[in-house]
Amino acid sequence: MANQKFTPTWIERLPYSSKRKVYIDASPNTKFQNCDFMLIVGARTKTAYLRYRPKVNGLTKPVLEKLGDTKVTSLAVLKEIYEKKVIELKNNESPLLIEKEARKVTLADLIDFYIDKKPRTDQVQMLRLKEQPYLNKTVGDLICADLDIFAVQDLLDLDVEKGSLYVANQKREFIQRVWNFAVTRHKIWNRLLAKIHNPATFSMKDYCGFTKKASKVHLPKEDYEQFFNVINTVPRSDFKDLIYMFLFTGQHPYSEVAQMRWDQLKEVEGQMWWMMEEGFHKTETTHSFPLHPMAMDIINKYKGCDDEYVFKNMHSLKHGLHNKDTFKNMLRDLRKKNDITWDIRCLRASFITCISELNPSYRAGILTNQAGQTITEKHYMRGDITYYDFKVTMINDYMNLIQDKLNGSINR
Repeated sequence: MANQKFTPTWIERLPYSSKRKVYIDASPNTKFQNCDFMLIVGARTKTAYLRYRPKVNGLTKPVLEKLGDTKVTSLAVLKEIYEKKVIELKNNESPLLIEKEARKVTLADLIDFYIDKKPRTDQVQMLRLKEQPYLNKTVGDLICADLDIFAVQDLLDLDVEKGSLYVANQKREFIQRVWNFAVTRHKIWNRLLAKIHNPATFSMKDYCGFTKKASKVHLPKEDYEQFFNVINTVPRSDFKDLIYMFLFTGQHPYSEVAQMRWDQLKEVEGQMWWMMEEGFHKTETTHSFPLHPMAMDIINKYKGCDDEYVFKNMHSLKHGLHNKDTFKNMLRDLRKKNDITWDIRCLRASFITCISELNPSYRAGILTNQAGQTITEKHYMRGDITYYDFKVTMINDYMNLIQDKLNGSINR
């Protein structure tokens, strides 16, 4: 290996060699720390390379990246390519660094990234998954490049053996989701991860016989009065208010209603709206929902409790895990005590069913962000709100039904 100032004439006169020879450019404009502009001469080629010499654990481990053949590309252009790649390296954007760094990433890193970038959705579930000791020991610390389907199934085996197939599938879905999120959102990891099959993408039916079934339970309109009589016995007013909000809005209970923020509430032409930004709603799209005065009565009770979140106790990372468990335990005891079959998840289905039964032309999916826009959007747009009048009409008819059934018997 020899140092030599590269010039077009010198390279042209340099003889080929049956034994590989390496030269380092000594020109001032190609001297960057840990980055050499190299020429490797063989029997038939003279090829320029960038040699990057990073230190890993105190040791220098050179990495070569081919720049081009001097027969095809001029020295001036090769130097431009070299300088561009050096800048990429310094900015941590080079494929050399990307490959190196991505290969160190673990599943726990993906979960951290997901929680950091999507703090208002799935926090509780993500933290529960990450806190599993079995995950940390067997899967969480595994490098993603080495993670396969069998490693993920090892994580799920404990739940499957206990018969908790639904929980096992939840964990699989969480891993699948954080992996896909990193592939689409992380500018460093995505290039490597996209080349690897998502290890959580497999058939639960083939693995353990589990088939996810949609809940068929919903609350008939005839049972609304009984429903509120039962809910009025709930001792905690914040839990009681959440249940009302689940029924009044039909949105996802924990990932949306419990995560409602003050900055999402906006008044448009005298109507209050809940404006959910992209990434907040499960469908990853923006969504607007008209808030009826009965819903606003509940929301206004919590003004001043927290600067950001409406229902502080349920969203909080510090208290959220405890409160969600307490909330679910309360619901379980309530169902057992009153011998009822419905649960919180059925309220969304009840909302959709009820809206659809009110009028054949009504489309509940527009209110729950599940429907494609088949009605002329221009006709139903007002500012940033799609289907303004249609949504308001549907929710007012629905809440009129609620009020008629209850005759003002809601106890808050």
